[in-house]
Amino acid sequence: MTVIDPTAAVDPTLPGLEEFFDSDRLSGLLGRPVRADRLRHKPGTSAVARIREAGGGIGWLATYSPDAAAKLEKTFSRSVGSGLEVQHVALPDYPDHSLVSGPIELDHRLYRPMRPFRRDGFGWIFVDRSVEVLNYNPQRRVVFALRHRGERLVCKLGASTPHADGELLARLASRGVPVLETVDRSGLPTSSHVQYFTWFGSGDLSTVGTSNQSSQLGAADLRDTAGAGADAAAASYAAGMALALLHQQPPAFDTHRWRAPAGSLIKLARETSSLLPGITDRLERLRVGLEPLLRRPGRAALIHGDFSADQVLVDGNDIRLTDLERCTYGAGASDLGSFAAVEILHSMPLVRDTDVLALPRTAAMLDGYSAGPTGATETEVLGWTIFHLLNRLNEPFRSCSPTWRQDMVNQLDLMENILW
Repeated sequence: MTVIDPTAAVDPTLPGLEEFFDSDRLSGLLGRPVRADRLRHKPGTSAVARIREAGGGIGWLATYSPDAAAKLEKTFSRSVGSGLEVQHVALPDYPDHSLVSGPIELDHRLYRPMRPFRRDGFGWIFVDRSVEVLNYNPQRRVVFALRHRGERLVCKLGASTPHADGELLARLASRGVPVLETVDRSGLPTSSHVQYFTWFGSGDLSTVGTSNQSSQLGAADLRDTAGAGADAAAASYAAGMALALLHQQPPAFDTHRWRAPAGSLIKLARETSSLLPGITDRLERLRVGLEPLLRRPGRAALIHGDFSADQVLVDGNDIRLTDLERCTYGAGASDLGSFAAVEILHSMPLVRDTDVLALPRTAAMLDGYSAGPTGATETEVLGWTIFHLLNRLNEPFRSCSPTWRQDMVNQLDLMENILW
């Protein structure tokens, strides 16, 4: 049995980080109801997270060590020049430390990429709520919906130029792979950091077929639930077929060499151990047991790189694969395991010895994938499923869950149960 200390300091050099995991205390300090997630932690230096307000507002929250606090000077200067507020809250028990929060417009690494919007008169588009923020990953990217000449579009704006550019997406689409292509629209700000897409469908595959507990539903509701489940299965099957078609494409980049995951396993185990030292021995046993399963990874292919149900947009019977930012050349079974891992995490807690590849979306996706000319063995898929669960083992920490340590232990229990 793993013994953990829920009161241990996460990072003694960053006492403000503790507040990220307690919404009530954080709300009290900032003076409004907020919740933090999407945490990026650089031990001994900084922690940055997204904050979501009860009223729908989205911004960022940061705390820096005294030695690194100078990085915020430019943000404070931009705040004064723009009139946008940056909130600076001193920690009562730590006079040298503070919490700082601000709007997306003053994001440290997105400020420059947003320059075309300021130049073209779009103003403070997130503060003014003239757009709908769909996703925000502090210091990485923001995805938002906007209306342009009556058309609903999605804009992705990143701190880095996109890996999957419009040319690649167009080439895949021309070969029949159902991916969401970029579009050009006159009158909109442009730069190498910005991509536009037409709005597609009514949601992603992770939201199709979701319902309340059936025990609380009437007969009509149960029929609706059954119909929604059938819709989810059909879309999952189509996603599997689309993935198989993607895996048949020739390499898209200069090199199609790729490395076996042994090095990544060592790195993942080491990084996760530093976050929760109490599970170090268990992680090492898991790594040693998992590595042989990935030594023969099966067929190599052009892969999505981050495949999951929320990367599949759904419009009735039609689907589009989206967000190919990690598209690369690798093991085809990796995409299958990634999809399964995310559904497992969304289904937690699971009864011991659950057949995780029989979860509804995963099972239908695997059926669709197997209908094509390519396939993968169950052993391959399970190995990559555990790999991607390990890759996401720190998600409870990144989500600022108040029980993140126990959540990680529970997830590790599940991974061991699948492996052994």
